[in-house]
Amino acid sequence: MHHRPLAFVLALAAGDYLLWNWSLAGGHDVVALISGLTLPPLAVALVGLLVLNAARLLAHSALRQVRGTGASHEPAQDPEHAARRGEQAPASSKLAA
Repeated sequence: MHHRPLAFVLALAAGDYLLWNWSLAGGHDVVALISGLTLPPLAVALVGLLVLNAARLLAHSALRQVRGTGASHEPAQDPEHAARRGEQAPASSKLAA
């Protein structure tokens, strides 16, 4: 799970908010207008990324609980896990037919 997009959008939104506050206080109307118009899409993107990362975290913790309770899922048979370790995943019986 990568947190770079979340950190990047968070930094952009915070910088835009600070720029908007500064430009409103300083009487820079054009800068305030531009930064004010870009702030809502950044806020929506930030909330969306926060929800996405929270959902991934919940799914990851649920998957760890399922695997920890003795489920019959072995990581060696999972193609994603096998690819990470450099192993070849077993061939699917559906592909052979």
